[in-house]
Amino acid sequence: MKNLRNAIIAVILLMTIQAQAQVKVGVLGGINASQFNMPLTKEIGVLSINKGIGTTVGVFATTPLYGPLSVRTEANYMVRNYAVKIDPSQFEQTSNIPFSLTANLKSKYYEIPVMLQVDLGQGPVGAYLLGGAAISGYLNSSLGVGVLGTQLVRIPINNIGFRKTEWSAIGGAGMRVNMGFGDFILEGRYQAGLTDLVTVPSIKGVNLTPRNRNNSFVFKAGVAIPIGR
Repeated sequence: MKNLRNAIIAVILLMTIQAQAQVKVGVLGGINASQFNMPLTKEIGVLSINKGIGTTVGVFATTPLYGPLSVRTEANYMVRNYAVKIDPSQFEQTSNIPFSLTANLKSKYYEIPVMLQVDLGQGPVGAYLLGGAAISGYLNSSLGVGVLGTQLVRIPINNIGFRKTEWSAIGGAGMRVNMGFGDFILEGRYQAGLTDLVTVPSIKGVNLTPRNRNNSFVFKAGVAIPIGR
């Protein structure tokens, strides 16, 4: 978590500098639809991992660079949910089992995105584009296991090989509406994972970790308050 701690300190310092530059600060909150992509599960056919809906909330600061170009820094807290289904009927030995096992994997992260923002027009209503990257720090996960969609037990799984930090690329767009005191913001973004979330120790130098990365659609709403010049 050392890298994440240093990143958080750097973001706090950067946001302080941005506030002194007197631009805009604000809060955003919303939902994320996360997909844990592991192509190996599709080949096996027994295990499927589907999108789940989680939440996110955070603070941000935006500083203009040149013309319509600005830099956006954020500090977010994110909860990701994944729906897991195990279908015993895919096994010959268990094909007569009349039900499937279900599980819900819930993971909690801190996230530090740094993005470029391009404003598309000035005035009371405007749009913008976002692009950049984020580092996420894993906090903990729990697995809820059930049958026929009913959860029976929830198990903490904090140390099963989850990577402590994750990098992702971000692209998105948003719109702002001037409310007098500040801007009301609506935005959507896509985050593509660049690192495998679960790692398997290599044996004799051979990497046994199957490709497994998180992709998310994130939808947020919030307010941005100009600090003034």
